[in-house]
Amino acid sequence: MNNITPLIVDRTTKTPQIVFDPLNNIYEISGRSLPENVVKTYEPVLQWIDQNLGKIHQPLVFNFKLDYLNSASAKMVSLLLTKLEEFYKSGSNIEIRWHYNLDDDDILSEGEIYAKLKKIPIHLIAINDGESNE
Repeated sequence: MNNITPLIVDRTTKTPQIVFDPLNNIYEISGRSLPENVVKTYEPVLQWIDQNLGKIHQPLVFNFKLDYLNSASAKMVSLLLTKLEEFYKSGSNIEIRWHYNLDDDDILSEGEIYAKLKKIPIHLIAINDGESNE
């Protein structure tokens, strides 16, 4: 597992922070996702999953802490969840935690839709607005 290069992408005003760090067991996408080019933003994420997830043999928790995602980003997140679902079905221990602010019905609704559509445990976690979503 030490030979897996982490994927770390800093957030911008339009793209989320992405941290996939097997050494520290951190898998998180956070912030706003409304990139001009959604494929350019998410292609490295999908490639990293394809190339590396099968090499990781410890339980994985993927945290989604998105403040906002546009419809193109929602499609890419759905594709990402489908890839995680495939690994889950093949026996990988994967859990999804979908964080949302208590007053953000849109992000909650998105998480609920994924939880219904995907055959992988997706836990909806409410965060008070006063708490950090970092």
